[in-house]
Amino acid sequence: MTVSKFKWEAHESLRGKKDNLDYKSAGTINMSEKEIRRVYSETIFERGLDYFNEGRVSNAIKLKEKMFGVVVGTDRYKTEVNLDNFESKCSCPYGRNCKHGVALLLQYFNGDYVDGDEILKRLEGMGREELKDIIEKMISMNPANLSYLVTYPSTGEKISGKRIESVDKEIKSWLKRLRHEVADDEFVDDFSRFIKVNENALTKEQIFYVLEFLIKNREDYGYFYDDYSDSYFGDPIFENLCDAFAKNELNDKDFEKLEKLVEMDDSDMLSPFFYRMVAAENAIRLKNFGSYVGEILDEDSYIEFLINCGLVEKARGLIEKDTSLGDERRFRLYLRINSDDAIEFARRNEFYSSLMQYYHEIGSHDEAVGLFKEVVGDGGRKKQLEADPYLYRDIFDSVNKSKRREGLEEVLRTLFDICYSFKFYELCVDVGIKLGDRRLLSKLIDKKSSHNFDANSKIKLLNYLKEDYREEVKKELKEFAEALIGEKSNYAYEKAVKCVILLREIMGKEEWEEYLKKLYRAHFRKMNLWAEFKKNGVYLKAEKGSVSILR
Repeated sequence: MTVSKFKWEAHESLRGKKDNLDYKSAGTINMSEKEIRRVYSETIFERGLDYFNEGRVSNAIKLKEKMFGVVVGTDRYKTEVNLDNFESKCSCPYGRNCKHGVALLLQYFNGDYVDGDEILKRLEGMGREELKDIIEKMISMNPANLSYLVTYPSTGEKISGKRIESVDKEIKSWLKRLRHEVADDEFVDDFSRFIKVNENALTKEQIFYVLEFLIKNREDYGYFYDDYSDSYFGDPIFENLCDAFAKNELNDKDFEKLEKLVEMDDSDMLSPFFYRMVAAENAIRLKNFGSYVGEILDEDSYIEFLINCGLVEKARGLIEKDTSLGDERRFRLYLRINSDDAIEFARRNEFYSSLMQYYHEIGSHDEAVGLFKEVVGDGGRKKQLEADPYLYRDIFDSVNKSKRREGLEEVLRTLFDICYSFKFYELCVDVGIKLGDRRLLSKLIDKKSSHNFDANSKIKLLNYLKEDYREEVKKELKEFAEALIGEKSNYAYEKAVKCVILLREIMGKEEWEEYLKKLYRAHFRKMNLWAEFKKNGVYLKAEKGSVSILR
């Protein structure tokens, strides 16, 4: 198992080989912790962070725009992450966008992975005998690898009748299994792999046969549905079938057949097949059938399809309309057509939050700060700013990186007031410390830890104020330590111990030792808590009803 090079601390910029990803086909991805939190939840991110820090990720491999790996939890889970949109698939009961996906993403950003693209480049330069030796070793390790080395027709090459007959038999053999057993992850992995290997050989008739079979017999094999995790896991089959479908010579009747299948599909099983049409390679091949695709896909996906197949003016027209899409999504889609036009579009439609974040992402920090000052100085436009902590985190970061120094204190004070009104106390702490204004920060002393005010940030605040607000801080640290202990988790115990250690700097020696002994009497059964104290050099012992602190 690969062990991480360092312990990842939350709320720092991601440390990897790059700072930003370029704009990809699925939209803009800013390589930072906030982007992962947007795709996943706060809770799932924290759990994935723990898994990463504990070195649970192994066999991490990057290939094109995907990461593959194994993450050890209660079992060994095969996990796959799409680096275009950060979404993940996993063999765990959760199925999608789980803590294992977060751990694998952090592994990627930390640079701890095998670069499959680099290996493929090296293979291109190898001689015949060297490649033969590698193939023989692969087969000796797993004879099943032979099935992936069979020569199949390339795109455009005529498929022999014998080959079609052979694939027919194999397809029927695969589907026969579904008549006698409930589908599971293993079947989906194997069958989707079979489809991908035979991608260039599959005929339209074979593809329609598989789709119709899967729809008609869905109740027999269980819909590719896991009732334990309440998730579907059959997407790879339909996605690979779409890839094969797009490589065929198509006509209008083929899409009419698809429409009939949609009428049969009252379980929406074909959705992954249709959404796969958006992929750039497929969109280009299906360009002449855009009218059919438009009837199938939702508005967002159809615009992306148009962009991917080069019909940008039609996409532009749809974005310019007052659509059902949100401001952010419209702006991000427009960016993929033309960045200057997208910026003008955002200003014209007052998409200020999206524009500020975009300026921050591309490193135009002066523009981000300038736009923020412009908008908050106008009462009407200020109301349009979103209650988004990530937006204001970006503004704060841009302030720190801005080359302009004049007027920044006013910006920071305005930023503090806005964050305070939205209860984004975590960011208030950083802004207040940047200002060096302890009086302003004292408003936060009694604020409770929450989604937007985590334990680390609260402890940082109390540590910063301990000299000027000694009694208030002492009271709050005691209450916070007790609340954390009550959560009964190792993470909470770690933070509780930090509170107690900080109290030692505020209390006198005797007072602190009496407090510590009292704490031990109340929670002596919590072994993990006291193990955390030992890590910090604090040892207690109970003997005959008396508690002593070991030196």
